[in-house]
Amino acid sequence: MRLLAKLRGAGMTRGVWNIADQLVSSANNFLVQIVIAKSVSEGDFGTFAIVFSIFSVATGFFRALATSPVGMRFAGASDEEFGRVTAASTGLALGGSLLVGLGLVATGVLAPFGTVLSHSLVALGVVLPGLLMQDAWRQVLFARLRPAAACVLDGTWGVLQLLAVLVLFTSGVHSVPAYVLAWGGAALAASFVGLAQMRRRPRLRRAVGWLREQSSTTRYLVPEYVLLQSGAQIAVFVVAAVAGTAAAGALRGGNMLTVPATIMSTGLMTFAVPELSRRRAAMARRQWTWAALAISGLVVVTGVAWGSLFLLLPDGVGLALLGDTWAGTEEVLVPIIVGQAGSALSVGPAAVLYANEGARLTLRLHVVYAVLLVVASTVGALGWGAVGTAWGMAAAFWLTVPWWYLAVHRHVRRPVTPTSSVEPTPIG
Repeated sequence: MRLLAKLRGAGMTRGVWNIADQLVSSANNFLVQIVIAKSVSEGDFGTFAIVFSIFSVATGFFRALATSPVGMRFAGASDEEFGRVTAASTGLALGGSLLVGLGLVATGVLAPFGTVLSHSLVALGVVLPGLLMQDAWRQVLFARLRPAAACVLDGTWGVLQLLAVLVLFTSGVHSVPAYVLAWGGAALAASFVGLAQMRRRPRLRRAVGWLREQSSTTRYLVPEYVLLQSGAQIAVFVVAAVAGTAAAGALRGGNMLTVPATIMSTGLMTFAVPELSRRRAAMARRQWTWAALAISGLVVVTGVAWGSLFLLLPDGVGLALLGDTWAGTEEVLVPIIVGQAGSALSVGPAAVLYANEGARLTLRLHVVYAVLLVVASTVGALGWGAVGTAWGMAAAFWLTVPWWYLAVHRHVRRPVTPTSSVEPTPIG
C-alpha cells in the first residue's frame, strides 16, 4: 500500500492522462481499421494486414534502437540533458526511417509481387518516416512524464487519419495503397505537433553518437523488440502462405477487435517504466512483485472484458464492423482473447525488469517466447489454419508466464548496475 501512496498526486495524474491517451489511440485506430475493413475485399484486407505487420516490426525496432533508452534512463534528467537526448534519439529515428522507407519503395517497385501488395509497399515506404516520427515524439513525451502532451499528439493523429479515410470511404475508394497513404500521411502531419511540443529538432548528426552511447543497453533491447514484434508477424506470414491471405485477414481482424488490451499494455509499460525507474531506490522487494501484479491485472481485465463483448454481441454487429472479414474473425476470437490474457500477465514483470536495468533477462525470456510462438503457430497453421495459428500463439504466451515472475523475484534482489557507458543523470 505504500507504493500506492507514493504514486499519488502527480504520478497518479500522469497515470490518468496515460490511460486517456490509450483510449484516444484505441478509439481512433479501431474506427480507422473498421473503415478499411469495410472498404476493401477480404483478400485485400489481408494485404493490409501484411503492410501493418511490417510497420509494427519497424516501430518495435526503432523504439528499441532510439527511444526506449530515453524512458528507461533519462526520465529524471535536467532540461538541458533531456534536450540533448531528445535531439539525438529522434535524429536516429528520422534517419533510420528514411532508409527503411527507401528500401520498401525499392522492394515494391522491383519485387515480383502482385499489384496490390507492390503498390501498398511503395505507399508504406513513402509514409513510414511520418509514422515512425509520430511514434518517436510520443515515446519522448512519455519519457519526459508528459502524457497529457502525448494525448494531444495522438488525438491530432487520430482525428486527421479518421477524416482522411472517411473521405476515401465516402468517395467509394477501394484501394489499399490509398488508405495506407491516408493513414501514414496523417501521422506525418501530426508529427509536427510533437516537434512543436518538445521544441527540439531531430539531429541526424547525433544519431551515431546516440548509438554508441546507448549500445550496451540497446544490444539487448533491439533483438528483444525484433523478436517480440517479428514473432507474431511471422505467424501472420505463415498462415497467409498456408491458408491464404483471407486467413491472415481473419487474424488481423481478431487482433483489431481486441486492440484496446494491446494499447493498454503498451501504454502502461510506457507509463510504468520511467515512473518505477525514478522510484527504484525507495521501493522494497515485495513492492516490485505487487507492482508487476497490479500492472498485469489491469491489462488482463481490460482485454478479457473487451474481447468477451464481441463474443456476446449478435453476428450482425460483427458483419457491420468487419464485413466479409467477420466470418473468419469470429472463429479465431476465443483463442486470441485467451492468448492476450497470457500476454498481459507478462506486462507487469517486464516493466519491473526494464526499470531495474534487466534488459538482459527480458531478452532471454523473449527468445524462448519467440521460438515457442513460431513453432506452435506454424504447427497450428498446418493442421487447422487460422484457428490453429491463434491457439498456437495462446499456448506460447501462457507457457512463458511463470518464468517472468520468477525472473522478477530473482532480479530485484540483486544490486542494479547501469548498462550504459554514460551514467544517467541523477534524479533531483
